[in-house]
Amino acid sequence: MAYFTNFPLANYTFGTEASSTLYQNLAVYVDLVDQVKDDISFYEYYDLKDGDRPDQISQKLYGRTDLHWTFYLLNDKIKLRGWPRSYTDLLAQVKKDYPNTIITTRTDLGTKFKVGSEIEGKTSGQKAKILRRLLDNGQLVVGRVPIERTVTVTTNAYGHAELELSNPGERYTDVTNWIVTLGGDAVALSSANILEGGSNYPNLKYNFGLTKAFQTYVFKAKIIQYQNAITFTPGELISTTEGDVEVSAVVDTSSLEYLATHHYEDASGNYADVNPNAPFVQRTSYTFKLNYTGVDLGDPTAVYNATLAAVVSDIEISAAGDYNKELNLRNVATDVALGNYRLDGQILRLGAGIQALLADTGSTTAALVFAVWASEIAAATSDATFTAHIFGELATAWALADKDGSGNATVKFHSFFLIDNLLNVIGDTEQFGQTFEYTISGATVYKNTYGNSGTFTTTSPAPSSRADAWLDIATQLETYIQQNLSDLTPATLTQVNYLDRYVKSNDELKNIKVLRPNVAKQLDAAYQSTLLEQRTALELAATEQTQAGQGAVVVSNSVEPVTTVAGQTVTSSSAGAVAAATTGGSSGSSGSGGGYY
Repeated sequence: MAYFTNFPLANYTFGTEASSTLYQNLAVYVDLVDQVKDDISFYEYYDLKDGDRPDQISQKLYGRTDLHWTFYLLNDKIKLRGWPRSYTDLLAQVKKDYPNTIITTRTDLGTKFKVGSEIEGKTSGQKAKILRRLLDNGQLVVGRVPIERTVTVTTNAYGHAELELSNPGERYTDVTNWIVTLGGDAVALSSANILEGGSNYPNLKYNFGLTKAFQTYVFKAKIIQYQNAITFTPGELISTTEGDVEVSAVVDTSSLEYLATHHYEDASGNYADVNPNAPFVQRTSYTFKLNYTGVDLGDPTAVYNATLAAVVSDIEISAAGDYNKELNLRNVATDVALGNYRLDGQILRLGAGIQALLADTGSTTAALVFAVWASEIAAATSDATFTAHIFGELATAWALADKDGSGNATVKFHSFFLIDNLLNVIGDTEQFGQTFEYTISGATVYKNTYGNSGTFTTTSPAPSSRADAWLDIATQLETYIQQNLSDLTPATLTQVNYLDRYVKSNDELKNIKVLRPNVAKQLDAAYQSTLLEQRTALELAATEQTQAGQGAVVVSNSVEPVTTVAGQTVTSSSAGAVAAATTGGSSGSSGSGGGYY
């Protein structure tokens, strides 16, 4: 039986019609299902599969297709959001909702790449227009720059002009701003005269009016590619000119919008804040006063002990995303408030911890420095090969460096790490860089070492420049980031794209309550009976007064229908109905109406 078959009729005046029409009152609502939907004795759970339809599940559970309406009344989430869609339908919807391309970059976008700017890839030659900026993720939503195509069309007898694209991947865009001429004179297009199609459609039917029948118009139509990714090359520069100044950014990824990252979630499924400029290279610099006098430099244990006794007189930490810029830890509170830094980032804790060591006396020992270091960057420093390498290089630097009368040599140790989206050191990749800076015969020299999975390559000390030495290390680490970007997301985070969100939301609808088979048929009978008992009264009331768009019809009765369902008594609308259904007692009239809203 169809759900609305026994709904009462009401006189209703449609629009400006003079007379009313007897029409089913779709606003009527019977609350029988509401009385039992939270009682576990009446229902069980069912897991829907992809593509399941309500009528199919009704047939499978009850042997008839017409009890599908019970699913909607029993499940509030389906009543509000609708039946779960098949994956095919879902995919088509998300492609329609998010048809553009997203470029992700670790370049700071705060003051550049404004909405409406046209960008160009220096390597790919691709061009695109910026539609939106998603700064929390370091993303630019871009669309294709429209191409212009001249089309000549003659109107029909009604003055209608019709255009249609033959390429299924193309759509018209910005129709009302097209340049259109008739006999050389410009003609403005109005959205009010578009009969069919238009922007974002492959066709356009436009009404120029009867007086323009059989006239020839020339359209300079604007056309874009539809649902095709604008392919920028990872690692290439994109640029645009803003205020007569060329600005640029490095592309990390470009993908179809619906497949791009929407947000990150932690292990509990909560949204997680990330640094959009990560992964990036960060530097910590230490000034050591070393003295290995009398120490056998070939004995690792002796070198280790002597290094831990060294004095550390200064420490620097670079700003997030800029290894050349020093971070003033005194301004950390302000930066945290602005969202520039996270309090739980390891490098920040490392810098703050060692700064605290220096605060009282102006210096500390290497032992304390490396103790803080090891506690904050455990994954990076737990490798004995890494630690031994640093200590060995410091001893080598002391042997070559200028010394004072007491055998002390000053060596600056600049250490470079990869930092992830949570501002923690990416230690498990074992990608590190170091610059050792000291003087030989009064000339400052720089020696670089680069660690890759436990293997270190080194350069000879050379009097180049600090900037060149740092750039060499940073370039190698940045190359590693570009080649391994997808693998550098913290293990505690999950990337969620736009399609994932649609799928997750849809899947939440698939575990539904269903009435037990013996309950469903009895409840349907009671439901229809309740409607039929009141139908005559409602129809009589409807003939006496025309309902002109005034909402639901309400009829009060002195006695409510009392129905037995699955051996329990349920009234159609009673404050005590649930209690009565649960205990097995019967409910009389509560004076609350006849079950209609």
